[in-house]
Amino acid sequence: MPYQDFRRANALLNQHISQIADDQVSFRIQYWGFMPLHYNNSLHRHSFFEICYVHEGCGEYSDNGIDYPLQDGTLFCSRPGIWHQIRSEQGLTLFFVAFEIDESRTSETYSRNFRSLIHCGKIIAEPKNANISAQIWQTIFSLIESKQPASKDMVQHLVLSLFLSFLHGLSSVPDLSVNSLDENTEEHRLLKRAKLYIEDNLSSPLRIEHISQELGISSRHLSRLFQSQLGQTFVHYVQERRVQKAKKWLLNSDIAIKDIAKRTGFDSIHYFTRVFTKKLGVAPAKFRKSQFSDGRQKKKQT
Repeated sequence: MPYQDFRRANALLNQHISQIADDQVSFRIQYWGFMPLHYNNSLHRHSFFEICYVHEGCGEYSDNGIDYPLQDGTLFCSRPGIWHQIRSEQGLTLFFVAFEIDESRTSETYSRNFRSLIHCGKIIAEPKNANISAQIWQTIFSLIESKQPASKDMVQHLVLSLFLSFLHGLSSVPDLSVNSLDENTEEHRLLKRAKLYIEDNLSSPLRIEHISQELGISSRHLSRLFQSQLGQTFVHYVQERRVQKAKKWLLNSDIAIKDIAKRTGFDSIHYFTRVFTKKLGVAPAKFRKSQFSDGRQKKKQT
């Protein structure tokens, strides 16, 4: 596969497919990745799911200190809060996507089942189940790399099917009605309230002391919840949400970048640019420009 096809797939999906939903389930997508040669990365963790498919190559995947072999056709899941690492001497051709469930727009059944992947899901999908996801990955990539313009509606339907195939391939509980062990815990309810508060107040200075007071718990307790449940500090989580909100405005509005920085709670446009670039690998102005150019090209074709 030519390198430019990977670049095109990365650009189009990251710019145009950042949220997928139907009447039962909704996903917020953090980023897409198509990499022709992935070698080693550092030991790290996320506050969200990251699911990878090995198109070609071999290597190892470490999850919570346990190593799993990687080879052609392997589908594997990096769970929120779990330390993990990918290693390969020859390099892997990888397709991957990072996402979280928008529980405010998702049925309890689907929320429960995706949460169950965190505690009792499979790290590596069985070959016959991985093959279902693999075929959808390949179809999405083929559609994107085609010289003909890709239908956004078609890609969105394929992406939704891809995400549901993850549940099919990685869940150890085939019955969608089975309850998750932690769905009614106080920790889950407190974290959900904290996340809602953050989402509603991104334009304001967000201090852990204020939110913990709102919840009636100590700052230390709330800090531990973010670390244990999301594998991430409070500050880093807020930063991620600010960037995702800014990304949405950059894609869907003509609001000035300095005003977007202010609306998403950044102290200055310079700090906003630095954080945004670090998270997404492209500066806000360039990110918007690529989207704007793509939109103008579509208008000329119609």
